[in-house]
Amino acid sequence: MKRLPAPGLLLPIVLAVAGVLLIVVGQLLVGEPGQSLPPIGESQVAVVSPSAEPSLGATARATPSPTPIPDDWVAVQIEVPSVDLNVAVKHAKPGEGDHLPKDAAYILSQSSEPGRNKNTYMVGHALQLLFKRLWNVMLGAEVRIKMSDGAVLRYVVTEVHANVSCPDSRAAAMPHPPLALKYAGPGCPGASWIDATDHARLTLQTSQGYNRNWGELVVVAEPLS
Repeated sequence: MKRLPAPGLLLPIVLAVAGVLLIVVGQLLVGEPGQSLPPIGESQVAVVSPSAEPSLGATARATPSPTPIPDDWVAVQIEVPSVDLNVAVKHAKPGEGDHLPKDAAYILSQSSEPGRNKNTYMVGHALQLLFKRLWNVMLGAEVRIKMSDGAVLRYVVTEVHANVSCPDSRAAAMPHPPLALKYAGPGCPGASWIDATDHARLTLQTSQGYNRNWGELVVVAEPLS
């Protein structure tokens, strides 16, 4: 007859088995793509600022004026196929930049929506289901933004900046600060990426540690012509 383990040994065995199962399940979850959103189609093209065409019988050509873009034409999804990033996009409220939820990528309230020929600053937590996948993005990668009417704006990655510092005095002191903080310039150089631009630009940012003193990853993408 097969003997059972002694009662004192049974609990450690059960806990060990449970721990192994949790590790395996965790690895499977980490390997999953972003959110289970449908891929953004490549064939959809957005006309950002269409112009009014004069009638054929007009004797004098008036200067075309761009059609105003409605405020409710906003981004709802971002996809970077090369790194299997595909997540929802939401919009941060004023003052919410430092405490964003972990359910989507967020466009900061002081930034611009895509398609307005300005800088769109989008941030996401460094989680596998969000922007952590950007750590593997390469120059030339395509970025797709789906808008609320189904139109798609396409960008190409032109810059990748790791360890962009923005020292935060509220963060806990570190005995061995990372290089991003050790060699950081005065002020907060990382904050300049959110500045307005006079051209269309998509700026993606994700944290690289437990607080801002660890530095962030900044990815810049320009419209795909």
